[in-house]
Amino acid sequence: MTTGVVIQTCRARRNLSQERLAELVGVSRQAVSKWEVGDALPDTDKLVPLARALGITVDELLGNGPAAPPPEEGQPTSAPEGRRPGWFELHWYWLGLIPVIWGCWALIRLLPVLLFALGVTNSLTSAVYSF
Repeated sequence: MTTGVVIQTCRARRNLSQERLAELVGVSRQAVSKWEVGDALPDTDKLVPLARALGITVDELLGNGPAAPPPEEGQPTSAPEGRRPGWFELHWYWLGLIPVIWGCWALIRLLPVLLFALGVTNSLTSAVYSF
């Protein structure tokens, strides 16, 4: 379960409105709404007060434990949450190679100019021709 689903489920189980939960935690009602929808996550300093207000542990709040009781027999189980991420969502970091490759290419082309400007080329040629 996502954190938003855990918050919404536990809030409903304790018969708390979003406004009342917001008062208990010390945030706005809009913040609680964003948490439940999944548009935002609670700040770390709000995790403990939020877990206390919901009557669960922080681990359960973050989805690491049984926050909701398992469904009883005869009750339909919910469908898998969300959708599978696409290729781009999983591999976007590969786009970082484009500027790296471009920078390396530019540096390789600039290297002879830099060496000449530093006088390395002159010392190398004088050492070669001094024999």
